[in-house]
Amino acid sequence: MGRVTLRETGVVGVGIRKVTLLGHPVLRATARPLKPDEIRGAEVRRLVREMVATMEEYDGVGIAANQCWESLAAFVMGLPKGTKRHPEGIELTVVFNPIIRPIGDETEEDWEGCLSVPDLRGRVRRHSQLELSGLDADGKPFKRVYKGFPARVVQHETDHLNGLVYLDRMDGLKTLSYMSEMGRAG
Repeated sequence: MGRVTLRETGVVGVGIRKVTLLGHPVLRATARPLKPDEIRGAEVRRLVREMVATMEEYDGVGIAANQCWESLAAFVMGLPKGTKRHPEGIELTVVFNPIIRPIGDETEEDWEGCLSVPDLRGRVRRHSQLELSGLDADGKPFKRVYKGFPARVVQHETDHLNGLVYLDRMDGLKTLSYMSEMGRAG
């Protein structure tokens, strides 16, 4: 089963937000953690629906609240099964106040892009496996282990909440490329 979208569930009237672009101060600020009662409130629930709709509209795999103009420690991620980016898919997940704990020392380098840095890609080294803890969509604590591509997404989105973008994690800018130019012989 692929990602269940808001459109498929019949939720209407959900706004799609314009994605915050690199250069706006909200992307460089440390996001504010939320309390469980805030998470269960109508405003935050609406924000989460809008984040999911925005991620889907922009064909993203994840999006952080500050990419939707809100300096709150929250992100969503998800990807339907069968996609070229990650055939196994990623379950639609809502995370508040994420904490990452790497598992082991293994890292892998791969291409990353970002909705806030459109049309560019660069190679970034990330932990191969991690434990993610935080609060879920109901404000309840959880822990999950991620590896490979989903672990990369968790790290990327958590970086956003700490005022970082993938460019800050690159080992130099030699691999920074426009998507239209990737793969060309040099």
